[in-house]
Amino acid sequence: MDVDEEPEVIGIDLEIDKLAEKGEGPGLTEADEARLAALNDAKRDRQGLPVPRRREYEPGFAELAGRFLDLWATQYGLKASNTRPQKEATFRLFGGFIGDKPLRDVKRSEVADFMDELRRLNPNYGRSPKSQTMTWSEIIREHGGNAKGLSPQTMNRHIDTLSALWKWADQHELVDGRNPFAGFKQRIKAGVNQHPYLPWTAEELRTLFDPPPKRDDLTELMVAALHTGMRLDELASLTLGQIKQEDGIHFIDVRDAKTPAGDRAVPLHFRLRWMAELEGEPQDRVWPKFNPEGPGKKPGADAGRAFSAFKARKGFSDRTRVFHSFRKNVTQIMERAGVPENEWAQVLGHERNITYGLYNPEGITLLRKAQLIELIEYPGIDFPGR
Repeated sequence: MDVDEEPEVIGIDLEIDKLAEKGEGPGLTEADEARLAALNDAKRDRQGLPVPRRREYEPGFAELAGRFLDLWATQYGLKASNTRPQKEATFRLFGGFIGDKPLRDVKRSEVADFMDELRRLNPNYGRSPKSQTMTWSEIIREHGGNAKGLSPQTMNRHIDTLSALWKWADQHELVDGRNPFAGFKQRIKAGVNQHPYLPWTAEELRTLFDPPPKRDDLTELMVAALHTGMRLDELASLTLGQIKQEDGIHFIDVRDAKTPAGDRAVPLHFRLRWMAELEGEPQDRVWPKFNPEGPGKKPGADAGRAFSAFKARKGFSDRTRVFHSFRKNVTQIMERAGVPENEWAQVLGHERNITYGLYNPEGITLLRKAQLIELIEYPGIDFPGR
């Protein structure tokens, strides 16, 4: 049987004729035109002819990025974090630059122009909620053109997000050809374009605490970080229910950490024993004045801003000295005391050596952890506190 005589093709022709008659009258609506295009494509497909790509019906960049994010969010075990807002910010920036054209039409030269402008953005441009409603032109006008802008790590995060979108779209045949986002990642070199966080010096710590912050909760948070090595989010989110006791040892039960190794018991240093005397409900936070923010409703961001502002007032602008540097101070103490890295990792929340993890999954005892915590001292520094 001739293809044009098949019932399916005959049925398609009848529908096309109906639309053609309608077009002779008041004309076709936008929906009619889309239906006519679909019928013609279906007929060509039945006839074994190539079906043309209709750009006017392809999803724009914003729609495609939204679909990608919705599917990304369904992955198993995904924790509430700032990762999705970061991806949304990347897509909002690139969408503002490129317009709502189909991803298929994005050119490599356009990506290069976008990266050149993005590289000169003020690193703090996104801290204001206002930035989320600003157009690309407004962002560039108000925050662009800096001699030193976004870090290589931040630039790489943006390009990784866009490249992942392209790879996903390629799997769904929504793009073709070379990935225009490939090849833009910067190589990170320690000491060149990567400057890791450094521990605070003794003199810098004296400056930070003389005088200390006006906010008692910020002061206590800093002291706690220096005597536990805990992360900012872990401390700012700390609840009374996490302060426990076992075999006469008070400790902080860290759970739901960034990694499995992050779930751990951190004994209370003698300067932090006041925490064990706090009264209230298990869900009450130790420092409730830091406002929960973001998808995970964590107060770390608010606490981080408070510390950054305090640090700036003290005259510290170096990006290598931040709240996370307190964690580096504790690690420095352990290294200088000759504590085996495998032991300290179990208090700090890092992955252990694979051999120890395999043959001694329970790790060191709580008593041993308490002994390590008591090694933490800062001679010559007068810490305020309870």
